[in-house]
Amino acid sequence: MERLSEPRTMELLLRLLDKLDQVVFLLDALEQFLRRGPEIAEALNETVISMRKGVGAEGRTPWEDLLRGLSRLKEVLESPQVKALFRSAVLDARSVAVVGKAARAMVEASAEVSREPKRIGLVGLLRALGDADVQPALHFVLAFAQRFSRELTEGTNDLPGNGLQGGRDPSGDSQRNGARAL
Repeated sequence: MERLSEPRTMELLLRLLDKLDQVVFLLDALEQFLRRGPEIAEALNETVISMRKGVGAEGRTPWEDLLRGLSRLKEVLESPQVKALFRSAVLDARSVAVVGKAARAMVEASAEVSREPKRIGLVGLLRALGDADVQPALHFVLAFAQRFSRELTEGTNDLPGNGLQGGRDPSGDSQRNGARAL
């Protein structure tokens, strides 16, 4: 009882209470794992037995196939293309989030169009351009177009032979062809 009144004990009890949901979750997960223990052990045992017996089509064991596959995976991961991919912003969390939003929007739009197919003319398109729900996406597309153009024309172009290498206007006028800057 004396230890319960110690400040350190009180602090630890409060921390435990703050994490009680996580502790309960872990205990539930452990309990489920232990219930399935015999089933998991049997599956592992069967896997080991079949790997001991098995020999691949070319006389290799599964372990040799695994090592060969890992070696090939290492070659791919160390390739200049994959290294460039990891250095780029393609896998940046923000890029992935934008792609995820775009994918969800595409799926929802596809479902909507298949449910309610309709024809949209020029007047309908102009009306849609003023729609408050369309404006953020339209602004995004225009901002993306400007920044993508800059990426294509500034510095060294990482896309050889892409045909997208427009030159900068020497006058510095970014409003070529009547386009209004954002």
